[in-house]
Amino acid sequence: MSLSSLDIATFQDLSKGRFILASKSPRRKQILEQQLGIKDVSVFPSGFEEDLDKTKFSPFEYVVETARQKALDVYRAEIDSDHPPSIVLAADTIVLCDDEIMEKPRDKQLHFNMLKKLRDYKRPHKVFTGLCCIVPLEVPRLPGYALFTQLEESEVKFDSSVSDELIMSYIKSGQGDDAAGGYNIQGLGAVFVEKVNGDFYNVMGLPVRATLRLIEKTVEASKEENSEDEDADEDY
Repeated sequence: MSLSSLDIATFQDLSKGRFILASKSPRRKQILEQQLGIKDVSVFPSGFEEDLDKTKFSPFEYVVETARQKALDVYRAEIDSDHPPSIVLAADTIVLCDDEIMEKPRDKQLHFNMLKKLRDYKRPHKVFTGLCCIVPLEVPRLPGYALFTQLEESEVKFDSSVSDELIMSYIKSGQGDDAAGGYNIQGLGAVFVEKVNGDFYNVMGLPVRATLRLIEKTVEASKEENSEDEDADEDY
């Protein structure tokens, strides 16, 4: 893993292995590269079905658990490979509007209904991103890794004057098909947005500050686990 900036101890500790992003999202990879300076990001999309029963989770529990399952799926697939990871990072993003969880639109009609509801909603809707970071341990201690999760929340208010025609034009562009809530704020979807409260990058799918804090926390925990095991061996 090479860095163009942010040459900090946390990233130096990860330089021996691959930095795996358990997501096929080009936006998340872009944020890691451009905002955190990580250049050698290996993209390994998770095979987790993302089919958790929403009735058994609160919205923020749902998105965090989905991220955790994504990270574990990729960790298990790659830990015994010829080039094991030094870190696995997964994320999942949902939009919550009037207690309805909105993920990626499945068809054009659903896409239209999503954007129309976001436009007509009188209050800002919420964007939750669940993060999970796994760092393998160097010592034989179960479960073999340090794992931590994080939740980030932002609020987005759509412009209520947006027309149905503009919504349909946006849908035809194809942008937003792969985005929670059906819009990409960094692209043409910005035409809908009146105001953002919180981390803008969270709305894109990967909150920068929260991601860095989570990586630092997980790396530090793994170092403590490794150190404790070494101390135990010396005592023995």
